[in-house]
Amino acid sequence: MLKRFMNKIQTFLVRQIDQIIEKRLQLAIQDLKDLGIRIIKEKIDVKDFQEWMEEYGEIVKYYDGHNNVKIEKILEHYLVCKCLGIKKGDVYIDIAACYSPFSKILSKRGVDGYEQDLIYKAGINEHKIGGDASLLPVPNNFADVLSLQCAFECFQSDSDIGFIKESWRVLKKGGVLGIVPLYVGKKYFVKAGPKANKKNIKIEKEVKWIWRVDKNLQASFSRHYSPTALKSRVIDYLTEGGMKVEILFFTNLDELMKIYNNQRIYCHFMLRAVKQ
Repeated sequence: MLKRFMNKIQTFLVRQIDQIIEKRLQLAIQDLKDLGIRIIKEKIDVKDFQEWMEEYGEIVKYYDGHNNVKIEKILEHYLVCKCLGIKKGDVYIDIAACYSPFSKILSKRGVDGYEQDLIYKAGINEHKIGGDASLLPVPNNFADVLSLQCAFECFQSDSDIGFIKESWRVLKKGGVLGIVPLYVGKKYFVKAGPKANKKNIKIEKEVKWIWRVDKNLQASFSRHYSPTALKSRVIDYLTEGGMKVEILFFTNLDELMKIYNNQRIYCHFMLRAVKQ
């Protein structure tokens, strides 16, 4: 009896939270549209995603230890492949890749894959690119595709702007940039763990700090744009560089969460920009 009652309470609370999230997403979408930003609604093909996971078993295995965000992490890579149209022969750079095997996995399938991160040895070392993503040691018009999976929000100070400007230079004509997830909502804030050292982190005066309430107590920086901040710090610079920008809004994450119980799936938005 008590268990049944608690289940009903839990179901009610989940529905209430879902309604709040949906309302906030719709408000953000309307604000983006009001700023003249193109929004494209996309429905994730669940069957195709599942088939992709079978084909790309290496990435599934890599994220086996990621508990309740495993499906989210795999989904981000699926969306990069599908929405950016990566194909054999493309020069691809996984920006802020850390230890991800994604570029190597793509290389096995005929892509000329590179991985970049601050933690790598400076310069180009075979297919590793070390250094700042705002100052990539590659020639102009080098890459067909650049992507960031759960990484762009960690770019501190003005490094987000710096990378966006660098993407103009590095991409070939017709090349594409993808950022997933793109964190955008009603308010502009930076999320950090309560034990993070914020003394050396520079943020704009109007940005709010928000404490994380999860296990990442020392997480130092996760930027979440408001629509106006996204436009001024990202969209406007992409447009200035001659890139066509659109925001993809994935409408059926709830369907995936019903299939994959106890998984957090939150990549509601993805930025896609094509160099004209």
